[in-house]
Amino acid sequence: MKKPTKRAVCLTIAIAGMIVLFAYEVLGLEGKLLSWLDESSRYLVSMTVTRLIGGAIFLSMVINLGYRVLDPIKKPFWRSVLICLPAFAVAINNFPFSRLISGGAVIDSPAWKIALLAMECLCVAFFEEMAFRGVVLLGLIGRRAKDRLWVFVSVVLSSVIFGLIHLINLYNSDPIAVILQIGYSTLIGAMCSVVLIKTANIWLCVALHGVFNFGGAVVQYCGRGEIWDTFTVILTAIIAVATTVYMIFAFLRADLSVFDGVYGIKAANNDKEIDSREGYAL
Repeated sequence: MKKPTKRAVCLTIAIAGMIVLFAYEVLGLEGKLLSWLDESSRYLVSMTVTRLIGGAIFLSMVINLGYRVLDPIKKPFWRSVLICLPAFAVAINNFPFSRLISGGAVIDSPAWKIALLAMECLCVAFFEEMAFRGVVLLGLIGRRAKDRLWVFVSVVLSSVIFGLIHLINLYNSDPIAVILQIGYSTLIGAMCSVVLIKTANIWLCVALHGVFNFGGAVVQYCGRGEIWDTFTVILTAIIAVATTVYMIFAFLRADLSVFDGVYGIKAANNDKEIDSREGYAL
């Protein structure tokens, strides 16, 4: 697709998405369309719709900016999956296995609601990863992609911004819970940032984020009971520390030439060489 056409398509998607969001939330279509659902199901449907549209808007921005992180099976795919395994251990551990096995928590909602929650978690992850890793992180790194210190600063800044965005939840949540959410959101943001730097595959970040969200929300929206016990706390601490050490090591060992492909630097240089041989270098 030629650049002017690509920009026009991306702009159209962004504008259309913002119009739909405005009609859905500001004009009250949400209440009219979902009034037949119970409160928690209405919330999940609303979040699914709005985050899917928001994710499409930021996806169009990633495409328009030319960031090459959207190939879902980019080679070496399985090596990228192996790199992500410690991060997925964190995400999977967020599921309250211990409490469900002991009977301290139960999941008793129908299958359709569990599937709805899974879709909501995936759409939230899609929106947040496209926004904060796809646009904010890659935008901060930009032309200083070979400066490891600046890449580190960009990871920290984008992750802190992602965490602080959750301050919006203060209007309907306990302040202590929000502070904890800001903390672990910042850490999850940093982890997803390292995954993106190591793999140049944003869909792995979306999957990681979605699994983490689902594990943490499944009892709240699809069951009842407490999700924490002594075993879960200890196991979570061990996995968190081990994964933090792994992620720091992975970042320090990361080959920053991966950004050549992300920003299309090699392709641009090749085009210049070809044009130069033809006598009209750009």
